[in-house]
Amino acid sequence: MKHCQWGGSLPRPTVRSGLVTLVLAVGGLSLADPASALPRYSAVYGQDCKLCHVNPTGGGMRTLYASQYIVPEELAGNGWKSEEMENLSPQISPNIAVGVDLRTLLYQQEGGKGTAFSMQGDLYVNVMMSQKVGAYIEQGQSGSGEIFGITHAVPLDGYLKAGRFVPDYGWRYADHQMFNRRYLLDPDGTDNPATLYSSGFELGVSPGILTASASLLGGSESNGDNYAGRVVLQQGIGPVNAAVGGSILRRQFTDEHRRSVGGFWYLGAGPVVWLGQIDETRQEGRLGNLVTQELTVRVHKGVDLRGTYSFQDPDRAQKNGARHRSGAGVAWMPTPYFATQAMGNYWKIDQGDLVSGDSYYEAELMVHFFY
Repeated sequence: MKHCQWGGSLPRPTVRSGLVTLVLAVGGLSLADPASALPRYSAVYGQDCKLCHVNPTGGGMRTLYASQYIVPEELAGNGWKSEEMENLSPQISPNIAVGVDLRTLLYQQEGGKGTAFSMQGDLYVNVMMSQKVGAYIEQGQSGSGEIFGITHAVPLDGYLKAGRFVPDYGWRYADHQMFNRRYLLDPDGTDNPATLYSSGFELGVSPGILTASASLLGGSESNGDNYAGRVVLQQGIGPVNAAVGGSILRRQFTDEHRRSVGGFWYLGAGPVVWLGQIDETRQEGRLGNLVTQELTVRVHKGVDLRGTYSFQDPDRAQKNGARHRSGAGVAWMPTPYFATQAMGNYWKIDQGDLVSGDSYYEAELMVHFFY
């Protein structure tokens, strides 16, 4: 697949089915999280994340191709006429483009706990110094974000990235509560995405059906303490798009190193997409397991059903407790650049020395403005 540069173009996907940002609440529960990075789109189109995102590893600012074609024509329930799109463009000059992600979340937990808050407020700027060299800046409401330079002047349809970014690992789900994000480097879990950012270098190549990346990351006194690697094979088999891959991430903390290694996959056929990931974590001297699953079904253009299941065992050698999260919901994108999502989740807590708390239900409502 060719990189989509500003002012460039890609062939239109042959599968005109855009799975969107998520999910119908089950049994009277409400709404949850649409996404800036939806890895299931890779399964829909049989392509890498770089089809829709400026960052080759996904997330953040969308490409011109995604903003001008995929979102309004493939994903939204009611697209815009071509003459309307001609008057709207993220480009403010031939070499500079901007984008935004604004998300607000309303959630309610069993027992009365709940609130509404601004979950994301990101402004993106992409500067193309040439067809092969660019600079990417993401400014979040908390001051965090990816900031890097990138060149595509690398053989094998590759790239070299230098700066601050989220290392390429597994599926980059936008839902921060998916366990492969929440518990990947923290056995107690974190909702702060800033913990995933690292400074360093990342090299990626895409020879044929193979995509691979390697990252050398900072954060300690010795180079080589922090790194990441990812490889994935993607192949269409008749009407089915399939992928399988593996990845590793190592981070050095003050008194220990933490490491995650795992495998991931997808299967996509028509309106149905199944994504999965299994990780082994090494944290505080213990080996744990993470399982993350997502099943989506498009029922109508702009409307997707979503089911999820996540599991965490922080210490598989001992019965020290475990967490399960099951969810179901619906996402609706009625017009381009606006989406809303409902999600109902059940957290089942197996109490132990490492896991505390009670099981509970929660309902979420997410409103998302983006470009």
